[in-house]
Amino acid sequence: MTSETDHGSARPVRQPPERITSSTKVTVAFPFSRVKIEEPSENLVALTGLVQELAQLLAESAPSTKADELLRRACDLAAATH
Repeated sequence: MTSETDHGSARPVRQPPERITSSTKVTVAFPFSRVKIEEPSENLVALTGLVQELAQLLAESAPSTKADELLRRACDLAAATH
């Protein structure tokens, strides 16, 4: 493209520079160097079993939807710790 100036001479019209986009690289560092996973202690396993038995007793002696929900949650907890 050309454009005329006041002097009558033609010169190229400057085009705006092309936009160049780049990707951004992100590094995520965790604030710890290792993850430690332990098995539940014997006391915790025994406690979840006790809670399960108590929930079962409650569901049998005073049936209700709340007692059934409590028993279900206690069973899920006991299963997760065994």
